[in-house]
Amino acid sequence: MSRTWVAVLAAVFLIGAGMPASGQIGSVAPVTPAKSGMVSYIQGAVYLDDALIPDPIVAQFPYMKEGGNLRTAEGRAEVVMNPGLMMRVGENSTLRMITNRFIDTRVELTQGAATVQLVEVAKDNGFTLVCKDATVVISKAGFYHFYAEPAGIKVFSGEARVQIGDQNIEVFAGKMLEFDGGHASVQKFDKEQTDALDNWSGRRGELVSAANVSAARNCGNNGYTTLSPYGFAQGVPGSGYVSNTPCQGNWNWNPYYSMWTYIPFMNRYCDPMWGYCYYNPMGAWNYYYQPRPVYGNPGGYGTTTTARTGTGAGSTPGTLGTSAAGPGTRTAASAPSYGGGSSAAAGAGAGAGAAAASGHGSAVSAGGGGGKR
Repeated sequence: MSRTWVAVLAAVFLIGAGMPASGQIGSVAPVTPAKSGMVSYIQGAVYLDDALIPDPIVAQFPYMKEGGNLRTAEGRAEVVMNPGLMMRVGENSTLRMITNRFIDTRVELTQGAATVQLVEVAKDNGFTLVCKDATVVISKAGFYHFYAEPAGIKVFSGEARVQIGDQNIEVFAGKMLEFDGGHASVQKFDKEQTDALDNWSGRRGELVSAANVSAARNCGNNGYTTLSPYGFAQGVPGSGYVSNTPCQGNWNWNPYYSMWTYIPFMNRYCDPMWGYCYYNPMGAWNYYYQPRPVYGNPGGYGTTTTARTGTGAGSTPGTLGTSAAGPGTRTAASAPSYGGGSSAAAGAGAGAGAAAASGHGSAVSAGGGGGKR
């Protein structure tokens, strides 16, 4: 081989060694957010303190500064706030950051509309939204819609506490409250009546949850984050929690999806509005990767059993169904249920898809599908 070819091959090797494994800049794992206000995703024209944010955002995610503004024109933005809380800002809207500390995050919606999705409430984190004369504290996981003209809130799921002057008002799921002028009163609304921002927020949340499973599975397992000296998040199977961060109650970067996702503190959380779920490492193991227990059928001939992967006549491979089982037929128990929401058991090794859950969403996979559009 000539010296020229040796030099060329050496150069190619060095270039390849310096690139991310996927060959994409987006697969480089950023630093876990240490404060609120990280702009994680945009569509269209979005400005941060009057500077146009490049679209798409790749690897370097700008932060909202205290006193700074995020403004959308014909665009939308997704902003990571406290662990477990994501804001999504609609078109022709302006959001001002008052304080960006996790322990006390305060923002003001001065124009347009925004949604808030809160996956998990942590006692050391606080989130307050100011809009016109109202100060709103979100006190429960759920999905919320804020609008500035006329100022108000819709609580699709969850619970909010609103202070307007000397009034302190609790707004529960299925209720709305307008802030502008006079005496504020809580009214019912139809949760099925969603707008374009609600539906976009639901689709984005679905993608974030789809990225969760593989992120949770690999978090601390020599994957995206190494937890020395143990190599995997500590915890007891079925206990509902693990004890190491950032594999509990934190945002985590998934290089396969090139997006941020959330790793909950509790074993699993299923969104009651859209139906998708989030898992921590132990939850992902329990629901997706842990081999299912197998039991013998004590019922003898003709006993109807629930069998996995179609062991009997008329069943569909890879599904849960009933079949007439003979003696010694081996059946698998379904996955246990932890956390909020209800879900169907997912097959072992299901990858990054989210479990199916009751509510507005249907079965959710990595490619999307559940929820209203």
